[in-house]
Amino acid sequence: MAILQSPIKEKFESLVAQSDEQFENGNHNESISLLEEAWDLIPEPKGIYSVQSYGLVKDIIDTYFITKDFEKAKVWADKIFLTGFARIDSGGKEFISGKVAFELGDLETAKEFFSIANKKSEGRCFGDPEDIKYLKLLKG
Repeated sequence: MAILQSPIKEKFESLVAQSDEQFENGNHNESISLLEEAWDLIPEPKGIYSVQSYGLVKDIIDTYFITKDFEKAKVWADKIFLTGFARIDSGGKEFISGKVAFELGDLETAKEFFSIANKKSEGRCFGDPEDIKYLKLLKG
């Protein structure tokens, strides 16, 4: 697994810290802009920088969920498969993609992603109380 080297590492960490501050202040769009800027700093192939790439994209998608911009969340859900090559694959990427598809009304695609995530995670991916609606789709 690769790690970011100086000076990219410092710039990346600074942007993420600034993004966190903007997020805490309720400036979600500014937070996302800073995270997207940090994404652009990660060298190709981004997926070898597992810690940075996966967490960053997940944070971007989570913030788009807060702003209810599911179209933009979908753009990043597609990119999540380019991240975290060295991560243990417990269905997190599919679960996130399923949530995005669900919120966009693409229930067939959501169900397919949830099925894969459920199998890989042995059911553990549906742990949060708000995940009940996704589990109902899978079981329905």
